[in-house]
Amino acid sequence: MARLILMFNNQVIKEFHFEKQGLTIGRKAENDIHIDNLAVSGHHARIDKTGTNYIVTDLQSTNGTFVGDKKIVTYILKHGDKVLIGKHVLLFVSSEKEDGDTTAVSEQLAMDKTMILDTSRQRNLLAKHEAPSKTIPKPDQIGVLTFLDNSDIGDIFLTKKLTRIGKSAHSEIQLSGLFMSSTVATISKRPTGYAITFAGGMVKVKINGEVLKSSIPLKEFDTIEIGSYKTQFYYKDTE
Repeated sequence: MARLILMFNNQVIKEFHFEKQGLTIGRKAENDIHIDNLAVSGHHARIDKTGTNYIVTDLQSTNGTFVGDKKIVTYILKHGDKVLIGKHVLLFVSSEKEDGDTTAVSEQLAMDKTMILDTSRQRNLLAKHEAPSKTIPKPDQIGVLTFLDNSDIGDIFLTKKLTRIGKSAHSEIQLSGLFMSSTVATISKRPTGYAITFAGGMVKVKINGEVLKSSIPLKEFDTIEIGSYKTQFYYKDTE
């Protein structure tokens, strides 16, 4: 079972195991991973298990969520990734590489000079990623996927913060197919627009004919191909 090791100032605070599909992270006590620190938003981020992958998603937090030095919207975690939430660090340990105790992990991280960010460095990281998106929707608009194939799925309104696409019963957009994975992709909703992330599997995801390998922001009228399915993204007024 994969786990997260919460650390502060190179000291292990607590371990969290994935005993359910997702874990929420934030300053409010109702979160699965409660971090009582003013640098952390009430509902800061979440990590979801989608098939064999674990995907971290920033929940429109004030100070952002980082994996290493990269500010992320959504990101597929790999063994050893360090998720920065405020000044706390969550070390992701995948299920197949859980050897060693937390003391050894703590000693290893204590030697990693890039793990803990001081306040000035965090400000620099935030400033580096503050460039406004060119796909910012109007307040009265919502993203929509309209299917252009013969699947009769119709229009899907992207109202959730995270929309999963795949053949799993837990997916908000369920697609069929012999090689379709439980979750082939996710779409995250943010104030600056939407981003799509490839979650893995044998079925290719293409954006405007280009194979999607990680995560990119969606622009209006982008064409998304998932196996034999073809859909287009656009904004619709909510009035």
